[in-house]
Amino acid sequence: MSRQIGYDRALVRGLHTLSCMVYMARGQFALALSMDEEALKILQTRDQPDQAWGPLLTMSYVYWLTGQTAQAREMLAKLRQAVAPGSLGDGYWHYIQANLELEAGDVESARALFGRTLSIAEANGISENLFIARMGFSRLHRTLNDFSTALAWANEALTIVQRSGYLHFQAQALIERSRGDWGLGDIASAEADLRTAIVLLTSQHLDFDLAIATLLLAALLNQQNHPEAPAVWQAAAARLTQAGFVFLVDRERALTFPLIVQGLKSPDKSVVAASNNLLKHLQRVPPPPLEIATLGGWHLKAGGRSLDPRSLRQRRAGELLGLLLISPGRRLLIDQIVDTLWPEKEFNAGQSLLHQATSTLRRALEPDLPEKFSSRYLRVDDGSIALVLPPDSQVDYETFLSHVRRADWDAALACYPGEFLPEYRYADWAEAHRRWLAQDYQRALLAKARTCMSEKQFQPALDACRKLLAAEPWQEQAALLGMQACVELGDSAGALRLYRTLEKTLQTDLGVEPQPELQTLYRSLLNR
Repeated sequence: MSRQIGYDRALVRGLHTLSCMVYMARGQFALALSMDEEALKILQTRDQPDQAWGPLLTMSYVYWLTGQTAQAREMLAKLRQAVAPGSLGDGYWHYIQANLELEAGDVESARALFGRTLSIAEANGISENLFIARMGFSRLHRTLNDFSTALAWANEALTIVQRSGYLHFQAQALIERSRGDWGLGDIASAEADLRTAIVLLTSQHLDFDLAIATLLLAALLNQQNHPEAPAVWQAAAARLTQAGFVFLVDRERALTFPLIVQGLKSPDKSVVAASNNLLKHLQRVPPPPLEIATLGGWHLKAGGRSLDPRSLRQRRAGELLGLLLISPGRRLLIDQIVDTLWPEKEFNAGQSLLHQATSTLRRALEPDLPEKFSSRYLRVDDGSIALVLPPDSQVDYETFLSHVRRADWDAALACYPGEFLPEYRYADWAEAHRRWLAQDYQRALLAKARTCMSEKQFQPALDACRKLLAAEPWQEQAALLGMQACVELGDSAGALRLYRTLEKTLQTDLGVEPQPELQTLYRSLLNR
C-alpha cells in the first residue's frame, strides 16, 4: 500500500522491518539484502541519509554472518558515517567490527571493540546492545579457550534476554552457553541447552540459528557415540543444503568435517546419501580467502587463521605454490611443472614427486580437510594444476605492484619488507620475478627520495637513498640525492663518505668513474 500511494517513509520502514525482523531472522539472506537495498535507494533518492543506518546495519550484519568479509567492511564504513555516537547502531557497529577482527585473528583489537560495545550499552541502557556485548565477550573467551569466563558472559547474556522475552535472542544465548559448557566438559548441560534452543527456534521458524543448533547437537552427540547422532546429523545435513547454509560447514570445520567422514562410513544409506549431498554442495562454496605473503618469506592466512609455513618446506610444496602463484592464470601443465622442479628426473618419477608435492600443499592450505576431500584451492584436471584464489584473497606482491602503478610510494614501500621468497633464492623459476619486483622496489625508493627532497624532508630522503644503495650499490642517482640531503642536513662528511663508497664500488665492480655531476658535487665539498 505504501508503494502504491507513494508514501516513501512508510515504505522504507516496511522494507527494513521485513529485512531485519523476518528475512534475516529466518536466514533468508538474499531477500533481506534486497529489501534493504531497495530501502537505501529510496533514501538516497529522497536525500534522507539520516535514516540509512538501519538498512546499512542489517546489510553489514548479513554480510558478516555469511562470511562475506569485504562486503561487510564496505557496509560498515558507510554505517560509521550514518550512526549517532552512543546509539543502538553505534553499539552494533563496534560489535560487528569486533567479530571481523576476531575472525581475522586480531584478538586485542576485538577485545577493545567488544569493550567499546559494552561501554556504549551501559551508557544507553538498550538491552539489545547489552546482550550483544556479552555475547561478543563470550565468543572472544571461547576463542582463547577460556571457557569458564565465556560461560559467565553467556549466562549474563541469557539473563538479559529472559527479562525481555525475546525468544530468538534467548535461543542464541542458549547456543552460546552450550559451547561454554561443552568446552568445560559439561556435556549434559550443553546438550540440554541445544535441545531447548532447537525447540524455541523451530516454533519461530528461525532456520539459520536452527541449523547452527542442530549442527552443534549432531557434533556433540557424535563425539559421545550417542545412538541418536546419525539421525541428528542427517537432519542437520539436509537443513544445511536445503536452506543454503553450507557455508556453515566451513566455518565450523573442526566439528563438521569429522561428521561428514563419519557419515560417509555409516551403514545407513540415507545418512551416507545426506553426507555425500552435503559434500557436493560444499565443493561449490568458496573456501576462506587466502592472504599470501611472499615478500620477505612465506606467511599464509586462510580466513584470518595463520597457516603453518613449515609444511611448505616438505616435498617442495612451497616451490609448487610459488611457481603456480607467478604463472599466467596461476595454471601450469603438469609437464611444465615437472620440467621446472625436477628437470633431472624421468617424467614418471617427476610426476610421482609432483603428486606428493600437490598432496602436501593441499594439506598445508587446508589442514583440517579430511584425506579424501578434494581441495578447493588446487584444481587438477586436463593434465594441468591450477591455484584457485577465492574472492577477497590477497597476494602481497600484487598489492605492492598496484601501489607502484599508482605512484603511491609510501604504501608500496610499506608492503615490501624483503625480497621475493628468499627461501628459494637460488631457484631459477623465481629469479626473474624476484629481480622484477626488486627493480620496482628500487624505483619506489628513488621516487620517494626525490619527493622528499622536493618537500625539503631531507632526513627521510637520505634514509630512502641509503636503503636504495644497500639494495643496489651502483645506484648513482641515489648517491647524488643522498649527498645533497647530507649537505642540506649540514653533514658534509656524510656526503663525502657516500661518494667515496660509490666511487670504490664502481671502480672495483665495473671499472668506471662516478658520473660528472657527482664528481662536481664532490669537488665542491672538498673545496669548502
